[in-house]
Amino acid sequence: MIRILSVTLAAMWVLTGCGRQPAAPRPEVKQLKKAEVDAYIESLKGKVVIVDFWATWCPPCRQEIPGFIELQKKFGDKGLVVVGLSLDDDTATVADFVKEQRVNYPVFVVGQDTTAAWGGINSIPTTFILDKSGRKVGEPRVGFHPAEVFEKEIEPLLK
Repeated sequence: MIRILSVTLAAMWVLTGCGRQPAAPRPEVKQLKKAEVDAYIESLKGKVVIVDFWATWCPPCRQEIPGFIELQKKFGDKGLVVVGLSLDDDTATVADFVKEQRVNYPVFVVGQDTTAAWGGINSIPTTFILDKSGRKVGEPRVGFHPAEVFEKEIEPLLK
């Protein structure tokens, strides 16, 4: 009897995926055209927005993202929205990265139409700060910058 029960349980274990949990769904990461990005950014008027152009294959970009996650946690309820605009070709790669890193802000995959509209992104990461009316504040930040740099810039804008 014990042997039959053991064989039955083993068969059920194999048939149900060897005890593995089903894969969690990927976070939704969409490919957006320039007009869609423009509409989304426009919908954020009234908020301070950090727009970060980045890619999963870019080491300084990967280094900067944890700081954006922390800024979103710290200031999201005060009116900050971080938006990641990935230059990767594959949305699945970006979605996997977003899930793995527990990115807590919207991320979209964009093309050359969007980068051209932002003045041509020649190097990444390139990060813009927008005030509550949607205007760019200061010069874009190119290369890695710690979260403290962005925090100093956004705090006065959130008041």
